[in-house]
Amino acid sequence: MTFSVDSDNPMMMDEVRGKRFFLLAIGVVLTIIIVFTIVGDKGLVDVIRLKNEKERIVLKKNALEEENRELLHRIELLKKDTRYIEEVARRELGMIGKNEVLYIIEE
Repeated sequence: MTFSVDSDNPMMMDEVRGKRFFLLAIGVVLTIIIVFTIVGDKGLVDVIRLKNEKERIVLKKNALEEENRELLHRIELLKKDTRYIEEVARRELGMIGKNEVLYIIEE
């Protein structure tokens, strides 16, 4: 920004210098504010990082809630469903039922 000034008038020169200094000071202050807004505590970078962390935590929470529902369902089956209990006993404990023969084939 340029000002046309009569260089013979010292009062005008002081006024122009004052305006330039004021504009420069405003520019510096605005630059500092913008920089702190972007990178300072609770600045834009921090807000974006926290938003991403929140999304990750919400996804993990949802996955844990789903796992919890599945486990509660399995608990109910283990309390009430004898066929499910037999299936788990066979699969996880290697048990066999009455009148069943277990064949082990070695290779």
